[in-house]
Amino acid sequence: MKKKLILKILTVILGSPISNAYAQATQEGVANRLPYIDKLLNQSSAAKQVIKSSSREAKQKRQLALELYLQAGEKHGQGEYQTAVELLKQSTVLMFEAIKLATPESRSKKQIVANYIRRRESVLALRDAFNRISDENNEMEDKRKVNHQLDQLTSKADDLLQEGQGAEARIEIDKAYHLLKVTIDSIRSGQTLVRSLQFDSKKDEYLYEIDRNDTYGMLINLLIDKKKETDTMQRKIADFIAEADQYRQQAEAYAGDEAFDQAIQLLELSTSRLVRAMRVAGIFIPG
Repeated sequence: MKKKLILKILTVILGSPISNAYAQATQEGVANRLPYIDKLLNQSSAAKQVIKSSSREAKQKRQLALELYLQAGEKHGQGEYQTAVELLKQSTVLMFEAIKLATPESRSKKQIVANYIRRRESVLALRDAFNRISDENNEMEDKRKVNHQLDQLTSKADDLLQEGQGAEARIEIDKAYHLLKVTIDSIRSGQTLVRSLQFDSKKDEYLYEIDRNDTYGMLINLLIDKKKETDTMQRKIADFIAEADQYRQQAEAYAGDEAFDQAIQLLELSTSRLVRAMRVAGIFIPG
């Protein structure tokens, strides 16, 4: 039941199954992706590493990636958006292969890089979904703020990967992934997402809210750096987290008595306090 519910949520968020994240190509979606791929190919530290590399194969793969990128731009201009998206995907895959060739690694490190690339592709797919939902809701300022945060996280992650710090890079890209998940959830909360979900029972709805609360709590642990917070900010953050914990405990107590309506309301209050804690730390979550 729980897995079915999660699949429903992801289907609503992405607009299609995860494996078909590129299915809904639009003019704006392609236009948004083009500059990200251009930066990866030409301006990023990883691109510079490939250019300076002694690996002929790495350079050849980057050249092929560049050609596919240019073809994607042409297809975009001709209105063939689905073809453009597929070409951009192929270009990205080739570029990451070039980066791997330009950075010799052990087999275990190669697996870390492969996992990182998969997670980064998920971030790109979720980012497309976020931009689409923001446009639907005419939330341009929220879109700008969230994308600014994502640029910082993904740039840091790519730099760490290039420096050979694969494990640290995965941590940073995971931050971007979970930030996007809760951001999309926040935008859709009370709107399309909630109305689209058909819970079989109040207990199932309660379990969904538990998962949602857990995700926000995990994001706090990932994103909030206590070393960078002032004492005042730390106290405010701690107070909000303490409130969230109290509401969560009360919710679990009500759920134990099968009073799921009250439990759901308390979980929503708990999650709202976690959002406020993140905002104090300078992490922007719409809603």
